[in-house]
Amino acid sequence: MTAKRVIWAVTAGLWMAAAAAGTAMGEEDTDKGPAYDTITDGVKKDVPKEKGPGDGTVAAGVKKSAGGWVKEDGSWRYKDSKGNYVVNDWKTRDGKSYYLGSEGQIEKSTWIANTYYVDGSGAMVRNDWIHADGKDGLKEEGWYYLGKDGKAEEDGWKNIGDGRYCFDSDARMRTGWYYEGNNIYYLGEDGAMARGWMCLGFDEDKLPQEGSVSKEYASAGEEARWFYFQSNGRAKRADSKDFKDASIDGKKYYFDENGVMLTGWHAVKTSPQSGDAVGISRFVYLGGPDDGYLVKGQWMELSRHPGDSVDKGVLNRLDSYKGPREGDKEWYYFEKDGVPAYLKTTARTMNGAITKINGEAYFFDQYGCRQNGLVRVTAPDTVLTGYFGDRDSDGKMRTGRIDGIADGSGEKHTFYFNASGSGKGAGLSGEKDGFLYYDGLLVTAGEGTGYQAFKVDGKVYLVNTAGKIQTNEKAYKVDGTYKYRLDGGILYHTDSSGAKGGKVSAGAALPEFECDAEYKL
Repeated sequence: MTAKRVIWAVTAGLWMAAAAAGTAMGEEDTDKGPAYDTITDGVKKDVPKEKGPGDGTVAAGVKKSAGGWVKEDGSWRYKDSKGNYVVNDWKTRDGKSYYLGSEGQIEKSTWIANTYYVDGSGAMVRNDWIHADGKDGLKEEGWYYLGKDGKAEEDGWKNIGDGRYCFDSDARMRTGWYYEGNNIYYLGEDGAMARGWMCLGFDEDKLPQEGSVSKEYASAGEEARWFYFQSNGRAKRADSKDFKDASIDGKKYYFDENGVMLTGWHAVKTSPQSGDAVGISRFVYLGGPDDGYLVKGQWMELSRHPGDSVDKGVLNRLDSYKGPREGDKEWYYFEKDGVPAYLKTTARTMNGAITKINGEAYFFDQYGCRQNGLVRVTAPDTVLTGYFGDRDSDGKMRTGRIDGIADGSGEKHTFYFNASGSGKGAGLSGEKDGFLYYDGLLVTAGEGTGYQAFKVDGKVYLVNTAGKIQTNEKAYKVDGTYKYRLDGGILYHTDSSGAKGGKVSAGAALPEFECDAEYKL
């Protein structure tokens, strides 16, 4: 064996012995460094954790280095192959990453590079939530999520567990209202993106701002409104000042540009229907504060009216009638398209003036309010009078002879309303069952006169004080003196002896009565 080989063998033997001795020392040292099962310093959100990296791995971009962990003066440090303390760098042990500070010590319960967080043991937090109290000056108060690489999520959306969350540029979880382009989101107090219906605090004069926390309400009120957030989290909303309709669970709703579900009366149609004099056909009713869906095919008694709504400016007020007053309860019927039934300007018959609902006829004014009592409609060459029960009735149209109807002045009369045909429901003018009527009103001779002549629809009739039409061909006295004679069905004047004189061509003035409501078309 040469001298060089002997020297090499001795040297190699010494190196291997030293290595073996070192290993034995390590095995006798039971203090292995930072504990593996420590918890994150701070409050954690209950979100299922993803499986962490395997033993010996480090966060993305973190360098591995040779060397070893040493404990000096009760603190763990890491030395490189040259025996120098590693500073300002990451090292791993048992699958966890630790950050060694400027003096080589393990940093604990703090942010590293404003991106990573290490817990009370110094281990990098992965796949977990951290709450910052904002007192360290590093992060604002709020929740932060550390991903599988240990980095705090920032600037965007992240699916975590069963929820979807949004983070700002500093990685803080957003809460409350969040505006992104033309889209509106609501992130609850827990940060989870809202889906479905939510009743939230809302002030249209002070719109919510990004990141603000809004109080939730159990029901709508003066300070809260209903919103609907789609499966993608975006609130249903109009793109402009116009209203946006949406079908949700089989019902139709409307939303404004802020995503607020509309309630009450709103003019959602761009123009009125033909025959609508005031614009009521532009309106629909969207229920009370907690309803919001389009009312259709049903009756509703309401104390608020289109003229009380924010859209009242689209109504045309008629000089003869100003519409219902706020606070007065009125009955409305909403058709299948949600438009309230109303009196059309094209009505020339009672059939055209009324609305049939479940086989019954009702009368609605130009503003959609159901009417009771005596109602008169005047149009060119047309006068229609109908009766729809007293004030406390159901408003159904009445037909036939009805005694004791109080007119608009309170005076009671007898009326007859056609019971069939095209004029059904309209007051009769002419003879019915031996009595004379004009515009539905029973025509009678004045008290004490006995008999009186009236001309209705071009024909002259002689009636008594009960309104009975006289048919007996004889001479008739008025105030004890002969005045009329019937001959061949024609009425004549007479002299004092009862002898037939000239034909009666005119009659007394026809009686008048006041209606509860009158409309000019």
